[in-house]
Amino acid sequence: MENLSINDPPPAPAKKFVKRDTLLENEVAVQKQWEEAHVFEANAEDSSRPSFMVTFPYPYMNGRLHLGHAFSLTKAIFRAQYERHKGSNVLFPFSFHCTGMPIQAAANKLRKEIEEFGCPPKFPEEDPEVMKVMVKEAEDKAKAKAKKSADKSKGSKAKLVAKGYTGIVRQWTILTKMVPVEEIPSFVDPEMWLKYFPPHGLTDLKRFGSGIDWRRSFITTSTNEFYDKFIRWQFETLREKGKVKFGKRNNIWSLTDGQVCADHDRSEGEGVGPQEYTIIKLEVLEFPGALAPLADKAGKVFLAPATLRPETMYGQTNCFALPEGKYGAYEHLNGDVFIISERAARGFACQGYTEEFGKTKCLMEVKGMVLMEP
Repeated sequence: MENLSINDPPPAPAKKFVKRDTLLENEVAVQKQWEEAHVFEANAEDSSRPSFMVTFPYPYMNGRLHLGHAFSLTKAIFRAQYERHKGSNVLFPFSFHCTGMPIQAAANKLRKEIEEFGCPPKFPEEDPEVMKVMVKEAEDKAKAKAKKSADKSKGSKAKLVAKGYTGIVRQWTILTKMVPVEEIPSFVDPEMWLKYFPPHGLTDLKRFGSGIDWRRSFITTSTNEFYDKFIRWQFETLREKGKVKFGKRNNIWSLTDGQVCADHDRSEGEGVGPQEYTIIKLEVLEFPGALAPLADKAGKVFLAPATLRPETMYGQTNCFALPEGKYGAYEHLNGDVFIISERAARGFACQGYTEEFGKTKCLMEVKGMVLMEP
């Protein structure tokens, strides 16, 4: 009592949510009536009414549904309800998209974080001093980018990004916002994502009053045998009609996952496509110094620089080597040896130039400075 003062303001009245709570209770009650009456189930046998079908792009199941899904879905809901009020037999099926590489990439990223930082992980940016260094590096990078940019608005945007910098985006941290912490380690298995998020999506959509015929709901991927056979039937039919064929073309390839990594399959790097280079084969005729071990090779040896402007090579007078650059002598399927970087060698290995796809055969490594010595 001695701490009280006549000057203290009166305590704020407790907030009342009677109207909100009543609305929520009504929602649950009405949705239960809908489910018991099967009002959103459409049957093909009902031919007495005009038919109408609504679809919605499959939301991807690398997380919970969000407000963007809800906003887009309202358009389909409104149209379906409008047609129902007109007396139509409305079919509104729904699916959850699980194919592609983003789920696999997220599972792989989580596994690496646990292997490197423990379980639960202790990330270095949790240390305030480390975080200061990371923020400084981000600011310097943003300033350098702004300095190079001729567009001042882009430069200011980069500074704003630096000011809002919160560290490296960790898969573990993302999942803590959607999954109980004790369950996160199980998400190193991509199958777990398929089992966890679609049921939550279904529950959320029911609470949203989406009016979907849930008898006609499914997930994609080969986990769903029926959908998998449907997709196989599509491709086999198109192949029989000569509309599609199997073959190779230039694309982004994931050596980690062993398959093409299409634009929307990547956790980062969206919009990046294959870049075509022209290789200039400069045959090595003498083998001094570091090149001496290659003198007895049965195949030819080439310095193999790459260019985006092959039309300018008619005026070439010399070939530069990066003094501190790391080069290797990589043997190709025909026995020829290319002196190139490891990255370039991997590119060749994924285009049929080596005995085994994606595997390079390095005969020796050499630095650019040593390469130029007589």
